[in-house]
Amino acid sequence: MSHNLRESLMYDCNYNLFLVKTMLPNVRNVQDRQTAVRWLRFLKNCAKSIDEMRLRNDFMYYLVLNVQEGVLKAPFNKPPPNAPLMSIASLLPGTTDILEEGDTSNEKFGKIDQTASGVAGIPKKSQIMQRSPDGGEFLASQPIPDVGAFCYMAVITKKRN
Repeated sequence: MSHNLRESLMYDCNYNLFLVKTMLPNVRNVQDRQTAVRWLRFLKNCAKSIDEMRLRNDFMYYLVLNVQEGVLKAPFNKPPPNAPLMSIASLLPGTTDILEEGDTSNEKFGKIDQTASGVAGIPKKSQIMQRSPDGGEFLASQPIPDVGAFCYMAVITKKRN
């Protein structure tokens, strides 16, 4: 059981690492980009225990949201401190009350989800859904593969008079 949990946490970390590396060009400020890379290096080395891996993934998730927005917010706007990850858990928004309770449910992402979408509980629409003439209705009805990617291509012609 512990081995499966460890593998799952590593998978989540690697996935978030991939997302951050992919979206890093969204951060226009070069110094912020370098700071984000420092945080990635710091977080990659935090895997001593299951609790530390969970906390690392929480930090990675929040870093993904910051990089996606293109602006780094605290604690990622400064280089990572030279301290163990467990000792800086309070830097992550929404974790101080959760660490006291010992809860590891998805409630810890309440504040993060609010900053990501603007309104808690309502996910932000992607650009393709916002720009689609039908509001993304057609794309939402299409099957999406669990692994891999899909491509959508539209060909539009103008009528000749």
